[in-house]
Amino acid sequence: MTSTAVPPKGDATSKATRLLCAGTYLDPGYRKSVIRELLTNRFRVVAPSYGYDAVPVLAHALAAERLRRTQASIVAGGAVVLLVLMYAGLLDPSIGVLLFLWLLWGAAYLRRIATLQALVTRLRPQRGAGGFDGDYPDTSRLTAELVAKIHRQQTADENMVLFGDYTPFVGAGVGVDGWANTELLIGAPVNVLEKRISRPVPDPSEPEGALERKQVKPFTVADITAYVTDHMTRQLRDEAVEGEQIQGLTIERQTYRTANQVPDGASGGASSGTDTAARPEQNREKERDYLCVRVGSWDQELVTSMFVRFDRQGDTLHTEFYTYVLTPIIESFHLVDLLPATVDGPLMRRVAWHVLKGAPGVAFRALGRLLLRLVPRRRSRGRKLRQEETSQFGLDRYAVRAVNTGALTSVREMAMSDDLSLFFQAADRTKYMQIVQRRLLQIIGTFLAENNVDLHEHNAHQTNILNQTIGDKASFGSGNVSYDNQGQLTQGDNSSIGKE
Repeated sequence: MTSTAVPPKGDATSKATRLLCAGTYLDPGYRKSVIRELLTNRFRVVAPSYGYDAVPVLAHALAAERLRRTQASIVAGGAVVLLVLMYAGLLDPSIGVLLFLWLLWGAAYLRRIATLQALVTRLRPQRGAGGFDGDYPDTSRLTAELVAKIHRQQTADENMVLFGDYTPFVGAGVGVDGWANTELLIGAPVNVLEKRISRPVPDPSEPEGALERKQVKPFTVADITAYVTDHMTRQLRDEAVEGEQIQGLTIERQTYRTANQVPDGASGGASSGTDTAARPEQNREKERDYLCVRVGSWDQELVTSMFVRFDRQGDTLHTEFYTYVLTPIIESFHLVDLLPATVDGPLMRRVAWHVLKGAPGVAFRALGRLLLRLVPRRRSRGRKLRQEETSQFGLDRYAVRAVNTGALTSVREMAMSDDLSLFFQAADRTKYMQIVQRRLLQIIGTFLAENNVDLHEHNAHQTNILNQTIGDKASFGSGNVSYDNQGQLTQGDNSSIGKE
């Protein structure tokens, strides 16, 4: 059966969604992480999804898990029946062992065939249908309530993103560049022609050669943010010449806020992770508004997100600019593109042989995992005090424990590759960052000029910023990683942050 209760969103048909769905069958660790993040930890907010839909990914993860549980149930049920028959004397023990081995092989074989069938029929790229229709299998664990929650929160309901870690831009990938500057908002000098037009007769009390400045027009952060949004949308997409628009460009304003800390066992907002009603003024420091400029390219496999924020304090304007990148999905998930079009007789015979051939290795690995679980783990005896032991009389023992409901990661970030697979992808990442950055600086300059602000300091900052990000090796250094000009992840520093 297929789920049709909620129509698929636009990103549900992207290549990124299809590959993530395939990854739930191909990588058991990824499958467990998806189920844990979206289903088990339902109190946690779902991270924003950039270029994909998390609902089909969870649905296929649950379908793959159901195949695994079915295999285990067949083996367990068959083993019980065989033991009962042997205990009753109705079955010879040697034949019972052989039947159990055959049962192990048969269950593994059926699961592998069912997995191949799901990959080939649902997740292999289809011709003439856009590659993927966004459909997903129906399962009782994927309720309508859960689907609605994921759809609502992954699209940043009410433009609010609740994050639970250090970095607010959860879901956007890895930080590769950033800068910030502050400029004084002083009036632009009045030129000679304007001065003569406004005052044909010179003022005798005015000192000769004194620099006269215009009065800065009042504006707010909301004004400059709306101006940048409107002009960037028109210049890069809506009014650009045919063939010169940035395809996949999205510009939206989002609020990022640290997640509410709720007591264990609390109900209501705690379970859904959407309790944002109480926002006292003293907690405003935990909340920031950013303009998110996002470009999804390579069929949403490469997503470049740039976050812009303005802040005005008196006669100073502070500007922040951060670039984050979702790198292509790991190469092993692309295996689904190389599978045959159908599961035919020759393929089924090959699968049967491979299951039999790999049985000893599977049994050995299972035994090893079992032994590791039985070995007692050595506990650390370090002398570092735990946080709850630092108060006098151990009063921390009576404190109400809190749960962080904010988003920590996305199912897309779990499947990011460590590098860019093609030179063209590295070039596109740099191209979109520099185009948006250059256009942003130009639009800010135009806005300031229209409001009678002296552009001397802005132009100096603009030259410095552009010089820092154009060269043989882009200065992608934000956080703990950076990218070189070949798209490889390398160790970096924060040297490009806060340059003025």
